[in-house]
Amino acid sequence: MAVGLFFTSGLDKISHYSDNLQQMADNQVPGFFLPLVILLEVGGGAAIALGFLTRFTSVFMAIFSVVAGFLFYQGFSHAHLMVWLKNISCAAAFLLLYLNGSGKWSLDYLIQRRFARS
Repeated sequence: MAVGLFFTSGLDKISHYSDNLQQMADNQVPGFFLPLVILLEVGGGAAIALGFLTRFTSVFMAIFSVVAGFLFYQGFSHAHLMVWLKNISCAAAFLLLYLNGSGKWSLDYLIQRRFARS
């Protein structure tokens, strides 16, 4: 679930690039971070969905979730609270994924098995 949210959010940032640059400027975040955010959301989302470098990527996704929540959703409106809570919940899910790993249906598992035989 968290992976799908961030993956589609990254795709949306590509299609609405200038709007996102403006939102970042409104929140005093330098615009040069936007390509990195897109890479993390799309690339990291795809990597976790495939189970590739899952633990490594999960740490960055968790940190990003918390930082983005504090940078962009500081308001006291109900909508800001809901999005902030979504980000914190996603961070918790990514930390659980870090702790438990990706499982037997992942590229990480296949790669690990392949090298264990060698």
